[in-house]
Amino acid sequence: MYRFAAIFLAALVAGSLGGCGGGSHEGPQPSRPAVVSLVAGGDVDLEEAANAKVPLRVELDASAAEAVTVHLDIAGTATSGSDYALDRRTVTIPASGSSATAEIDIYRDFDEEPDETIEVALGAITGNARAGQPESVTLTIRDAGPGSIEAAEYSAAPLQVFPFGYTVTEFGVVLAVFAVNSLASGETVSLVAEWSTDPRFQTDVRSLGEAEVESDHEQFVFPNLHVFTVPAFELLPNEIYYVRARLGEVTPPSEGAGWTAPNVFFDGFATGEDGSVVVRCNTPSRSASAGIDPLFTEQWHLVNTGQTAFADRGGLPGADLRMSATLAADLSGAGVKLAVVDSGLETCHPDLAANAAGRGSYNFAYDRMRTVGAVRDEPFRFGLFADHGTSVAGIAAAVADNGLGGRGVAPDATLVGFNVSEAEVIGLGGEEPAVGFETALLLSLGGSDSAPDSASVDVFNMSFGAESPNENSREEFVRLVKMATAELRSGRGALYVKAAGNEFELCGRTHPFNRETGCIAANADPDHNLPWLIVVGGFNADDVKSSYSSAGASLWVVGPSGEDGVREPAIITTDQAGTHGGFSEFFRNRLSSAHPLNRDGDYTSAFNGTSAATPAVAGAVAALLGSKPELTWRDVKHILANTARQVDPHIAEVRAAFAGTPYVAQHAWQRNAGGYAFHNWYGFGAVDLDAAIIMAATYAPDSLGPFVETAWFDAGLTEETPLTIPDADGAGATASVEVADLPAGAVVEAVSLAISADHPDTFELGVTLRSPAGTASVVNPPFNAALDGLPGLQDWHLLSNAFYGESLNGTWTVQVVDLAGDGTGSLSDVRLRFYYGEHDL
Repeated sequence: MYRFAAIFLAALVAGSLGGCGGGSHEGPQPSRPAVVSLVAGGDVDLEEAANAKVPLRVELDASAAEAVTVHLDIAGTATSGSDYALDRRTVTIPASGSSATAEIDIYRDFDEEPDETIEVALGAITGNARAGQPESVTLTIRDAGPGSIEAAEYSAAPLQVFPFGYTVTEFGVVLAVFAVNSLASGETVSLVAEWSTDPRFQTDVRSLGEAEVESDHEQFVFPNLHVFTVPAFELLPNEIYYVRARLGEVTPPSEGAGWTAPNVFFDGFATGEDGSVVVRCNTPSRSASAGIDPLFTEQWHLVNTGQTAFADRGGLPGADLRMSATLAADLSGAGVKLAVVDSGLETCHPDLAANAAGRGSYNFAYDRMRTVGAVRDEPFRFGLFADHGTSVAGIAAAVADNGLGGRGVAPDATLVGFNVSEAEVIGLGGEEPAVGFETALLLSLGGSDSAPDSASVDVFNMSFGAESPNENSREEFVRLVKMATAELRSGRGALYVKAAGNEFELCGRTHPFNRETGCIAANADPDHNLPWLIVVGGFNADDVKSSYSSAGASLWVVGPSGEDGVREPAIITTDQAGTHGGFSEFFRNRLSSAHPLNRDGDYTSAFNGTSAATPAVAGAVAALLGSKPELTWRDVKHILANTARQVDPHIAEVRAAFAGTPYVAQHAWQRNAGGYAFHNWYGFGAVDLDAAIIMAATYAPDSLGPFVETAWFDAGLTEETPLTIPDADGAGATASVEVADLPAGAVVEAVSLAISADHPDTFELGVTLRSPAGTASVVNPPFNAALDGLPGLQDWHLLSNAFYGESLNGTWTVQVVDLAGDGTGSLSDVRLRFYYGEHDL
């Protein structure tokens, strides 16, 4: 009874309260705490050398009603700030969120140490959450070993023979060589010169003379110069002869007849019906009819279908100049004059004659060889050991659809050849030549309107280079290219297309960085540090950098250059005509005269190097100008940069920590503030000819405004007040350059840095330039083999194209690092010069 009454009373009270308060009133229950876990977003067993960045994800098992903050605790044997960096120690998951991330950046450091661990665990948690499982992550870092500078894996051969001259006089064929004996033992070695009708010198060997060469580490001194002559009166009609000079013992080549050992000079020559040496181009007899060129289907650089090009394997379809539409539209460079400034040009070659014969070539050997029959307008190379220029010419402009060989990129362009390599540095007797090499070069690159006429050239192909580290371009050459880009082509400017070099793998001393940044950088050639040139690197049939192609911030684009032509495809092009010489006979080459597609020996499948990439790009430029002649030189560069395709897009940055501070020795592809992607291996990327021609079709020529070269902007350093460069430290020394008062609409087309530094071995220095927008460009990679052992830098000019399209005004910084621990230095001068236009890129 009592229990019933109590229940009734309680219900009555509840009902009364309900009437006052509006219904049932049960208080809110607290929500369940979210469970927090920590997981790694990638592998946890890592190689230090991979420079990995590992994401860590802090997760909730349900969305949070309010923000949750999680502190991350770190432990392990690795040292934070030296071996790695955690980008944040506290992460916040916002309300309604379920996860947040942090990142561990693991540094390659080149220190030899045990494998290390990084332990990250959930720490203090703020908000309605609690720790769950997994609550920690452990990363194991496998040490990459030391990164010291190692001695060269190879050294220069102790016995070397360098060609100095090879020419014809009325007395015979003259060869001059420097013979260098640097044997540590100091013993004397015999230099023997011989000639024969047998290229392997197994039979019919006749002596030209001998000389005893004493040990001497000075190479190019006149006591080491030796001259020999094949007597003209002993030559027979219609014969092929070979000459060699050997220092010490030699072994016959395993393949072909070419003697390429460092202690041998080898070449050859042919005689005509009267027994005299053939020194002019005689048109060979070839039977052909109009139609498909038989080698075209193997020319992967034009259209890559995965064909082998006579190598062991083919490449990647599409790894080419992307010119299928250009071929279909027959945009072939008609009306464009292209100069091959090189070793020679066979103007009578069956696949070049229609474009080259009688078109204005010039023979720099004419003055010294006219008495033996040389012709002024035929830069014919009488030697048989290949003609570099003839192969270059075929890539650019071999005739198409004549039923012979392959075709060029611009098969209707006019070809002229200037054989500057035949201009003597000094006469064989020590006398001053009539036209020296340096003068011939200027005359051939737009500096003359007669003998030779280079002022009428539209595109100059420069498949050559020089290594002169810490030197700048000659003033005469700078004046020439300034004039030529302003005045030639009726004021639209000539185009200079230049090979970047083949020194990526040519190291002396080495550091692990060299495997990724290369050995000798492209900046070793002073002319590459000028904005008036298009510097060209090479890519192979797999659509990545050719193994040898030099890298650097001065590259503009890359073109197809291939590999060795045996294991992987090289470039198929014209060779010296005939079966008695050329690349096809004396080098490893699957397309020799024994091959049914090359019975006459007029072609090679083993041409490579950036010497091959350059005429591919020069031919593309000729095709572009043929489609739109009104384009200026800057328009062409601009179109190439805008339409280049990004190859090797996932290539990683090259980075390591020194004294706990990471330094990027080579950036991954980075897009600058102007919208242009750039990489030191590739410039703006691989030429896409179809895309370039499409862009040119609607492009307004000469729309980039005046080309302006600024004065130098100074960082205010002096020799009396230099910046100290800390030793073996990734932070380095940083100088700032304030740039102001340039037009607001001005945009970068190139930036030149002038640097002076004192250091016992500038090989150890890396130089990075940063723009106000934050774009970074390594203008000199550390351990650049061109600087090996060089003490100090003095007003060295370095060019970067990586800032194309960015604004100029603001604070620019120059960082100089010393990444080895055996000598300190200082930075005494930093100046910047800008080349710009005012336009909407």
